[in-house]
Amino acid sequence: MGPIKNEVAVMFSGGIDSLLAAVLLQKEFEKVHLITFDKGYLEFGVRNNLPNVERLKAAFGEDKITHQIIDHKPIIKKIAMSSFFKNRDKYNAETRMCVGCRLSMNTGGLLFALENDLVGFADGSNREQIPSPANLTGTAENYPSIVNGGKRFAQEYGVHFMTPTYEYGNRDERRAKLKELGYDIDYLSMDESKKLSGLVSKGLGKRSQPMCFSGWLIHWKRNLFGKPVKQNEAMTVDYVTEKQNGVVRDVIQDYFADKGIDIDALVKARKADPRGQFTPDFV
Repeated sequence: MGPIKNEVAVMFSGGIDSLLAAVLLQKEFEKVHLITFDKGYLEFGVRNNLPNVERLKAAFGEDKITHQIIDHKPIIKKIAMSSFFKNRDKYNAETRMCVGCRLSMNTGGLLFALENDLVGFADGSNREQIPSPANLTGTAENYPSIVNGGKRFAQEYGVHFMTPTYEYGNRDERRAKLKELGYDIDYLSMDESKKLSGLVSKGLGKRSQPMCFSGWLIHWKRNLFGKPVKQNEAMTVDYVTEKQNGVVRDVIQDYFADKGIDIDALVKARKADPRGQFTPDFV
């Protein structure tokens, strides 16, 4: 482990938000590391984003953009799946699966930033995906309370969790900007139906991001009948906080212990580094 580099990781699905995040962040950092998590658990097409990866490299340079596919199943299993049924009386299925999955990916981004001496990591969170009665496709991990909690948690480790697309225009503007730049837009990002009719359309062969069928099953009532998921922000905060203060900290500790790295010394060194000292960035 060495000095913090002026580099950042982007949790890269290849959808419009993570794609735009990469475009925006390359202006600020010397290198952008695209990390695509192979989550397992009914996820398909993990390499669907490779054409857009190559477009990013062509636009900004091979020395500016890197890409890795990371086997993420062991981490999501520890954080979310091992307790999926045990927690069913306390948390709803979306929280246990989808919020747990996002928390697991945030943990993967944090580990990658720590291990590679990066300033931080980023995702494609955005305000338009906050759940509401008018937004049936909104998901609980986009609540500001959840995003800000993730930022505070990362800062405990001297890592900056960035959300460059959270306040970036509306969906149409993000799509238009990326089309203008010549990137593939995933067919579901064009607001195709999430019903079975949408999933079996010709667009299915034009995916530019992985297909999470487990998430589709969790939201089957919404997808088939338009029945909204019962969201509970306080419950979601409780779930994330419980996981962060328990299993996530253990995952981080064990990850570096297995590599013979003292995580406490690493964090202390990061916080002493000028790039590890930053003003909190909350949404």
